[in-house]
Formats: sequence, structure tokens, C-alpha cells
Amino acid sequence: MEPSRRVTKRLPAVAIAAWLVALTIAPADAPATVEQQRARLPPPAECSSPVTGKWRALTWNEHQSSWYQYTLEVHQDAIDPSKLSGMIYIDAWTGDADTPEPPNPCRWRYQGKMDGTGRFLDGEVQFWGGPFEMTQQICGGYVAYNPDHFTGKLQPELQEFQAVNNDGGAAVNEPAVFRRIACFDDGRKDPGSAVAPPPFFPKHRKSGC
Repeated sequence: MEPSRRVTKRLPAVAIAAWLVALTIAPADAPATVEQQRARLPPPAECSSPVTGKWRALTWNEHQSSWYQYTLEVHQDAIDPSKLSGMIYIDAWTGDADTPEPPNPCRWRYQGKMDGTGRFLDGEVQFWGGPFEMTQQICGGYVAYNPDHFTGKLQPELQEFQAVNNDGGAAVNEPAVFRRIACFDDGRKDPGSAVAPPPFFPKHRKSGC
């Protein structure tokens, strides 16, 4: 594996041919709306810090027929709270658009992580990853991965920030709705609260690889 290799998209070798065919016959991507992405996420958690905590996004890539679940573990610097550090965890798999859970049988799935660094200034969150480290290739072939770079304006009343991802490859302003889903042990203010789902709510299938 070559974690620093620059690629145009996070695709397994076996899927490249199918992806090229899809480009010639499919219309432009129709990304999930903010409401659709929100509906897939756990309830929000309110913490003592405006940005410290665990953040989650779950996105669908139509051309790859793949899901990407991002989990950010974000910490503020004790001396300079505008400086952020932590980790970015990735769980990616191939599946159907209406089932945002890993399918069974498993066709292609991997998990990985990156050291995270960032800034928090004037309500804007920037958080980006270092070299990608594969932690588990669950099924399918080798994949290379460009480090993610998320940027978005914090919405404290929702415990969310609507980010865009630019990874230096094919991800150009790719939307991702992040919600804070947990506080660290020393930073909880209130427990996570239930939220009313938006009009669209995907069906869930209890299965796994």
C-alpha cells in the first residue's frame, strides 16, 4: 500500500471500468440534500466546547455507488483554542443508494484513519487529514486515498457544520453535513437530544460484512 499516492478518486481497481461506463451514460451527480444527510445521522450532543467532540457525516457517491462515513475526533488546544487536532476515521463501502449500511455479502469495504489538524476561527471549522493509514481491508481490492480537507461554518443551534471536502483529487467542494454526536468524558454539557427527522428518511437494513 502507498498511503501518500495521489489519485483522482477513491476507487478499487475492479470498479474503474464500471465507473467509466457510468460517466458516459449517467447525468451529473445529484448529491443528497442537507435534509437527506441529516436524516442518516445520530442525535446531536451539546458539549461545553463549541467544537471539541466527535463529529459524524455519511455521504453517498453516485458514480462510485459507494458510501463514505467520516468520524472526526476534534480537540482544541489548551493555550490557543483556535488550533485543532485529533483524528479522522473513514469507513467506506460499495452498496445501494437506499441502504446506507454495509451490505451482506460484502463487495468492497475498507476502514482507515488520518491524523487531523485544523483551525477554528470566526465560527468556521477547518479540519484536514495527514497521510492515510489503512486499518482494515474488509473485502475487495486495494485502494489509494487522498487526505480529506473539510471546511464549514458551525451551526451551534444544530450542533452541525455543513462542510465541503477538497482532497486535491476528484473531491472538489464535495458536500458533507457533520453533526456532533458525542462529547469527550470531561466535556459533556447535556446528553444528546432527539431530533425530528426531515421529510426524507432512508430505509435501513440490518446487515453487515
